[in-house]
Amino acid sequence: MTSNNVHLIKNSCISRRTFMHTAALAGAAVLAPVHLLAQEQEKEEDPFKGPDPVTIKTNISAAQAVPKTGISMPGPYPGVVSEVFHSGAVANGQADAGIAAAMLAAGMKSLTGARDERDAWSELFSPNDYIGIKVNPVGGKIAGVTHELTNAVIASLESIGVPRSKIIFWDHYKDDLFRMGFNPDNYPGIEFHCHHYFVTEGEKKIGKGEEFLDKNVFYEADFTIPDEQNELNYMLTGGSKSYYPKILTQGVDKIINIPVLKHHVASFTTGAFKNLAYGATNNCVRGHFFIDRYNTEVCAFPPIRDKTVLNIMDALRGQYAGGPATNAGYVWYYNSVLVATDPVALDSTGFDILLEKQLEKELITREKAQEIIKKYDFLARAENLGLGIYKSRPIDHRKLALG
Repeated sequence: MTSNNVHLIKNSCISRRTFMHTAALAGAAVLAPVHLLAQEQEKEEDPFKGPDPVTIKTNISAAQAVPKTGISMPGPYPGVVSEVFHSGAVANGQADAGIAAAMLAAGMKSLTGARDERDAWSELFSPNDYIGIKVNPVGGKIAGVTHELTNAVIASLESIGVPRSKIIFWDHYKDDLFRMGFNPDNYPGIEFHCHHYFVTEGEKKIGKGEEFLDKNVFYEADFTIPDEQNELNYMLTGGSKSYYPKILTQGVDKIINIPVLKHHVASFTTGAFKNLAYGATNNCVRGHFFIDRYNTEVCAFPPIRDKTVLNIMDALRGQYAGGPATNAGYVWYYNSVLVATDPVALDSTGFDILLEKQLEKELITREKAQEIIKKYDFLARAENLGLGIYKSRPIDHRKLALG
């Protein structure tokens, strides 16, 4: 597949570093009056300009040609989201470990109908599974995945006989993961696999990790950006292909996806799909130009579609605007954990929560909310790919309150 789009974006493309800076500037408006916030959000809401995403040709048919398995998305509970709330889950920015564990247990029982927490986990996992956990460290210490919830997940797996030697953390960038405390010192006995790391050569940091990519398994799209803008230090390879790491294609049997409840300037929400798609592939900066397709089509390939059996949204803290860069001014304590096997239903629920919060804060009007729903169509695309439930029937949103 050859690109026919390079010449269209040489002048408008921005790099990963520039993108993060742009998003940070959008979040920096937190001290401005509400009407200025709304103007800034309007100005920054779509920093990536490219051709109509519908015109982009991809190899999604290759994914659709592979039959699903018994555990493929959307899993055994399509259209079901269990949300557990506890008013005391977070205090002064710190999650309570005991409460987080109780919320997770309640969510798993509500989702599966099991009377015992271990029965709920045993329905999805066994001691023989090699399990990869994908967290989202981008929100940092104020809006990223909490260690309290992650430790509760690990303890739950251990309770059904899964040894730590069969649990791994995996992510795109080693630096991001380790900086946020997801490292061997804090999680003894658990493996860590990142397909991108940096080494110092002279005065430069050089990106490495191409040896971890499976060059036989890739998502291809005829939309490319110049290597100097794609920043190969961050993407490892350029061109039309985004490769999946060997840890997903040849390693883990099942994936637990732990996204956060967080706004994103290019896709409105950072949820289950964004956490998976950009964590699982290299050469992904270009994906921001057609993010609604990239988020979903990358996840429709077997390494993700057939292995992601559980999604746990850490919504103990949420960020309702100014994302993806962390912005304390938009962070609030939502004090909830959401559990689903269906990532579409989960992201749909998270999308609605963020939208309502922006309405509550008067960042948008009801009319603007309807425009946002129409604009960001990745949920409809995901449903069309058979990855879960969005609009074909009502989502079974089960709400529980523990305290």
